[in-house]
Amino acid sequence: MPRLHHALDDLQLRRWVAAKEPLSRADGDGLTFTLSEFGTATWVLRYSRGPRRREITLGNYPDMGLAEARKRARALRVQVDDGKDPASDKKVEKARARKAMTVDQLCDDYIDKRFGILSKSTTVLYAALIDGVLRPKLGSLNVETVTPADVVYMIENCGRPWSVCSTMLVLLRTVFGHAVSRRQIDFNPATGIDLKSVLGDPPPKRKRVMLLKDEMTVLLTDIDKLMGRTNGLMFRILLATCVRSIELITAEKDLVDLEYGSWRVRAEATKTKQEFLVPLAPLVIEWFRELIALSGDSKWLCPARAKTKGAGHVSRTVLRDAVKKAFDERGLDIRRFTPHDTRSTAKGHLRNMGFSREISEIALNHKLKGIEGVYDVREEIPERRAAMEAWARFIAECSDGYAPESGKSTNVVQFKPRRAA
Repeated sequence: MPRLHHALDDLQLRRWVAAKEPLSRADGDGLTFTLSEFGTATWVLRYSRGPRRREITLGNYPDMGLAEARKRARALRVQVDDGKDPASDKKVEKARARKAMTVDQLCDDYIDKRFGILSKSTTVLYAALIDGVLRPKLGSLNVETVTPADVVYMIENCGRPWSVCSTMLVLLRTVFGHAVSRRQIDFNPATGIDLKSVLGDPPPKRKRVMLLKDEMTVLLTDIDKLMGRTNGLMFRILLATCVRSIELITAEKDLVDLEYGSWRVRAEATKTKQEFLVPLAPLVIEWFRELIALSGDSKWLCPARAKTKGAGHVSRTVLRDAVKKAFDERGLDIRRFTPHDTRSTAKGHLRNMGFSREISEIALNHKLKGIEGVYDVREEIPERRAAMEAWARFIAECSDGYAPESGKSTNVVQFKPRRAA
């Protein structure tokens, strides 16, 4: 079909705009110049898709001149001739643009919808990485524009240790996987990235430390001088209960039953996302009693110590910092260890005392594997309480030179009580 000749020229357009009278004039091939009653001049392409008449706005005049409007109209006409519908495509693009997310917005949505299923320690770690790395590096980008190269660049330049970058990569896969589930993107840009190819081989993993009895004796006999009374009580409880530091730091006093001798740890504070009951030996109950007295009217067993921190719990690094200070400034002379090594210390000594692998795993609140882990849903486990009482007596031996007479033997050499001078 022959194309119509062009009917408009620049002089006409300028006159119409100057006259400010509403009109609509065709240039040919569906290209139309319109002038609204408000004086807005617009280029519109009109075409047919089957029985339906369609139109698409190309731009405003004089921002888009006559020559540019004709060029744009020809390009869209080619699409129409190929069976496409530019007007519908534009509506889809606009809809997608309205639903588009920046990485900042994606992070907010992920935190709002997914943080609830994570443990408290994981949410604290992920929040720190999101706010400290992900938002500053990629936050302003639209999610659909993020590429694997962006992810690699961010990891290479975030300045974090290898282990933290490994966690960061897991977080990125999860966050962008959330975007895939929302159909914001079709491909997760964090998949298929091997951290070894980006940062090289990881440094050797630090081996867990099992403090020997003589090391525990050196530490525990002077622990209040090395760490202070409050930190000393926290460390004793951490060691005796086999919990993780974050579980102690976030403990609430109303979950501690001193009469029954138990402490309930909420699911949101645990790594396994399972609530559990910690049996408390008589000696440990006394440590809890003193720590509760020191906490004042706070709901937290270990409240924040600086007034500027409000009514929250103590910093999650308080015991780590106290142990480091004991080595660096107070002259503690044993092998270096971290608060998390209290768990490996307890595990090793419980096994040496003759407690089974299963009971030692339960003491550390590890999930039991296989059918045993499915059907053994007890909260109060007598075998665990016996193990915890034996472990507390062993700690007492290291602290005071003797063990209380109640409960199961620790299978270690007993010392006679100290006599008053």
